[in-house]
Amino acid sequence: MKRRPRNAQITRWLIVAIVMSFGHVPAARAQEDDAEPPLLDPYGDFRLRMEQDWDSRQGDGTELDDRLRLRFRLRGGLIVNVTERWSARVQLRSGPHDSQQSPHITIYDFDGGANGPYQFNFDYWYASYRHEGLEIWAGRNELSFDHQDDLFLIDNVTFAGVGGSYRRELGQGRLSLAANYVALPAGMRNFSGTSFIGQVAYDRNWDQIGFSAAAGVFASRADPDDPDGELLLTENNTRDYDLLNLQVQFRTTAFGQPLRLGADYSRNLRDYSGAPAGSFSEFHRDHLDGYVVEALWGASEDGGDFQLGYYYSHVEALAANSSYIQDDWARWGTSTQSRLTNMKGSEFRFLFTITPSQNIFARLFFVDAIDLLQPGDTFLEDGKRFRIEYNIAF
Repeated sequence: MKRRPRNAQITRWLIVAIVMSFGHVPAARAQEDDAEPPLLDPYGDFRLRMEQDWDSRQGDGTELDDRLRLRFRLRGGLIVNVTERWSARVQLRSGPHDSQQSPHITIYDFDGGANGPYQFNFDYWYASYRHEGLEIWAGRNELSFDHQDDLFLIDNVTFAGVGGSYRRELGQGRLSLAANYVALPAGMRNFSGTSFIGQVAYDRNWDQIGFSAAAGVFASRADPDDPDGELLLTENNTRDYDLLNLQVQFRTTAFGQPLRLGADYSRNLRDYSGAPAGSFSEFHRDHLDGYVVEALWGASEDGGDFQLGYYYSHVEALAANSSYIQDDWARWGTSTQSRLTNMKGSEFRFLFTITPSQNIFARLFFVDAIDLLQPGDTFLEDGKRFRIEYNIAF
């Protein structure tokens, strides 16, 4: 398939930006901390996104057609503050039944692809207890796990089980402990396999700088006899993971604006030397490391704030469980499941805050595969993607 000329891509980007800039949604209330929260606290958010993919190639050398799509995300929820310490939360989100990663629905594909499906699912339903530095929850929730990017974990994926964290002052800083024991989602309505996820983190601020460090584990056990897990890609329904994740972050100011520098490292400690011949695990048995470096400059809290960012990632095939990380960087996978490991590349981002509850967010991705995806492939996958979106919370 022929790729569109680059000047045609630039023209389409300009059209996208103009269309998005004329969109208007009435201002919504900003979320505020409240010492005495109301008994019932409804909330929600809406996203309108234009997404362009181009120059995408599969492992067999097939070039995918370029694609421009208009998509949306809609979420709404209710927090019930039973007492000062006890609360419950339920949230409904858009997105396909068969995707635990993406809450987005295609409104219109400008290149003739399918729209929809217009489906909704509950992604949060849990009760929680909070007292001083302790928080415990049970139900379906995002993990109690601090992370500065989505390359090894993403909050779009919620898990069913129990979890919690404890935070306390330690010297001039703060120590955090977190633990979760959860069932792993396969789509939005089923689960397959279990995992223990834990983390210890330390954070400290000085007058002009701040520093944090964290070490975490993601130990998962698959259930290969569960048919629900067959939805997952790259044999994730049959493979166990023992992941170690290390994070560091440095914070300061530069030219009067906040500056954040961060790095993540992930190592899969699992031994796949006994994996069946020809399996994904056997083919990638030595591809177990991943890292991300990132820089964010600028603010994003108040109207008129702007933020620039850059991320470089190098994530080998088994350095993370691809079913539970981000699906942003490329169109690798199916319409409902992404597999964004075995990749290296860059993200450039720009965020402009209209009001505390509204922003415009643009992201540009350049991605290449690190290795061939599977036996028999002759080409390394690649892809380029541009997104611009309008977000509003209410």
